[in-house]
Amino acid sequence: MVRLSRQAHQRRIMIAMTIYVVVLLLVWPLARSETALWLKALYALAPVPPILYVIWLMARWVLASDELEQRTHLIGLGVAAATVSVFGIVTGFLAVAHVFTLDWAATALIWIFPLLIVVYSAGRAYAARRYGSGTCDEGTPVAVRFLYVAGLLTVAAAYMYWHKGDAGSAGFAAGMGAGMLGGALFFAVRQRLRRSDE
Repeated sequence: MVRLSRQAHQRRIMIAMTIYVVVLLLVWPLARSETALWLKALYALAPVPPILYVIWLMARWVLASDELEQRTHLIGLGVAAATVSVFGIVTGFLAVAHVFTLDWAATALIWIFPLLIVVYSAGRAYAARRYGSGTCDEGTPVAVRFLYVAGLLTVAAAYMYWHKGDAGSAGFAAGMGAGMLGGALFFAVRQRLRRSDE
């Protein structure tokens, strides 16, 4: 199996996640108003192919890695699974208790996979640093990746608010975008400080 360069791998993931967000915003909402069951199912499942492609890319990348790198991937996946599980269970309990609506909970759960990717990346980067394996020097800088996700979430929030009038979902996406922007600033400042120390 030929392994892609880190930059090509990250670029493909970013393109697939952009397609996912675009389909989620433009195609998926058509499922709510569609009356034909087969077309409703087609619209509802339209965001799944980009996610499956990203999972395939990640599996391909891990399988082509050496043992140390596979270990850092395993740690990242473990941290991501735990974080997303806690997010899911908390969201479920709050929805069942009617703290917020089931529609809001369903919207929050749609963002599980992007959250998984972000937490996995952060957990893997931490594990790689812990084992002395540098991953930040290759490919797209972490701050740029966080900024990219913040931009996607901001576009999604704006679309949900102005086009759909869904203030709750827009607020959720905007909050996640602000968190990603904070992460981008943190990593940018940290990288600048490291460079000034050298």
